[in-house]
Amino acid sequence: MLAKPDHIFARDLEWQALARFAARIGRTPQLGVVRGRRRQGKTFLTEALAHETGGFYFGATEATAAESLSMFSAALAEHVGEPNPVRFATWDEAIRRLFAISAERRDLIVIDEFPYLSNVAPALPSILQREIDRAVSREAPVSLLLCGSARSVMGRLLAGNAPLRGRASMELVARPFDYRAAAEYWRTEDRRLAVQ
Repeated sequence: MLAKPDHIFARDLEWQALARFAARIGRTPQLGVVRGRRRQGKTFLTEALAHETGGFYFGATEATAAESLSMFSAALAEHVGEPNPVRFATWDEAIRRLFAISAERRDLIVIDEFPYLSNVAPALPSILQREIDRAVSREAPVSLLLCGSARSVMGRLLAGNAPLRGRASMELVARPFDYRAAAEYWRTEDRRLAVQ
């Protein structure tokens, strides 16, 4: 199993779940969802996982659809070592290219702050659904992790009649440290302070 980097404090169970997910890269298509409140270490964990596996990491920001697509293109080009990013006209083109690269290279894909993207590109979950289904039928080994803090958006991602419902093989909720871990992290013996 992928060893947890030394710079990650605690989060052993979360890292184990992510490492198990990463260990299945290259076998069958898979989708994972990482969610939780802000400032719980989701980005820290998923960025470290992408780094340790040599995977693709894209951290979305609050931007327009065109800006987001441009930033995604640049990040993907940097990941594969292309000097000139492909200028995607649509998210449909971008996701098809991403899945093709992932299947060929057997790279983990991490899209962080996914709610920012789905807000400006509402069709994105259904585009991902279609490409995941195609990857299943083609037995293309695509491994995708979607991460985000907007609990309402991330909670609905796999619920009801959402496009991605039933497709996730892992759902991880990053929870706050318990008071013991918080006390150790902040180097305090004051239990009351640690609980706060």
